[in-house]
Amino acid sequence: MVDPIKISSNASAARSVTTSTNSARAQTAAPAKAGAVAGAKTDAVSLSATASQMPDELKAGPPFDTEAVNSIKNKLADGNYPVDVDKITDSLFQGYLELAG
Repeated sequence: MVDPIKISSNASAARSVTTSTNSARAQTAAPAKAGAVAGAKTDAVSLSATASQMPDELKAGPPFDTEAVNSIKNKLADGNYPVDVDKITDSLFQGYLELAG
């Protein structure tokens, strides 16, 4: 149900448009939220030494070619990245055929 919006005729009240239902909801919801947060419990997480170590594969750097990614980003930003619509269409259709099986 939608409550009608009350607009006062004076200039200062015309700037703030409120509904009686929304202001009542805000007043009743605030204490409930404050009480819920005050009694909230927290969980603690700790990682073992093995879990916190980085795998050897990732120590050398990210698992992708950052130069190629940056090159593509720059070409896209400049509007110079070639888009082969036929190749994209063929790839999407091939993927569909594999899923349809």
